[in-house]
Amino acid sequence: MTWLVFSFLSAFTFSVVTVMDKIVISKHVSSAKVFILGLGITQTAMGFYVFPWLISHYPLIPSLIAVVSGVVCGIYLIIMFMAMESQDVSRLIPVVSTYPIFVAFLSYVFLGESIGIYVWFSILLTVSGAVMVSLGPSQSGRPSTSITLMVLLFFASMCFGLSQFLAKIIVDDMELWPQFMLRGLGVGMASFFVIFYPGVKTGFIQLVKTPKSFLLFFFSEGILAFAAIAFFYFAIYAGEVYLVSTVMSSRPVFVFFLGIVLSLPFIKILSERLEGKALYVRAVGTFMTVAGVSGVALL
Repeated sequence: MTWLVFSFLSAFTFSVVTVMDKIVISKHVSSAKVFILGLGITQTAMGFYVFPWLISHYPLIPSLIAVVSGVVCGIYLIIMFMAMESQDVSRLIPVVSTYPIFVAFLSYVFLGESIGIYVWFSILLTVSGAVMVSLGPSQSGRPSTSITLMVLLFFASMCFGLSQFLAKIIVDDMELWPQFMLRGLGVGMASFFVIFYPGVKTGFIQLVKTPKSFLLFFFSEGILAFAAIAFFYFAIYAGEVYLVSTVMSSRPVFVFFLGIVLSLPFIKILSERLEGKALYVRAVGTFMTVAGVSGVALL
């Protein structure tokens, strides 16, 4: 069950990264685009570190697939970070954690992974709980996530699922760390487009010149994100990708509780809604997500 341990480690670490990214985007950069540029630079640095060595050691097709896996993951990250400017993080993450359905379908069709009816039920339960958390009522009694944004977030989730699937199909052709680095190069390629927006370069320079903000950004994206992605790759090299993806979709649970703790009046780092029906609906959705993930892990 090595894959299970690494999957949960990845989910938990990603949840911490997500909360820290929300803090950076909300309080330490002028816009999400500045954050995305920093992400692109950080990820590209990982890719270029190993790129010259890869050319002489691996076939072209697996190397390109690893880069494409990073590009579609970059699209997922861009949509998610742009949405973070206006959305509670505990609403956002459950929707972009619905990718296990897409991964399971691709794995069943193209990889021949056997998926029983109870596992499919557990996947659906997981995803339903995630959607419930995000579409549940706000403090005003209305959903705060628009339909247009929901569609974009589901598209982002599909991109993340495709990224995981592509990473899995080349595990026999490429060792873990080279694929890890090429993925970073792909994420960087997808992220650099924001440099053409007004004020982004100036905003990034300001981030670098502000020690507290830059250290927080670097700790999140340069250290914790590195560890979270590494745990994911350890997991898919040890187990079936649809199982790994579903267990990793437990991230909303960790984000939910971190959001509550950091929104307490005497901490007040975040401003997640903690009252009434909104909290109740999110709690039920979180329980459904946990039950679904447990079903996939145990069946």
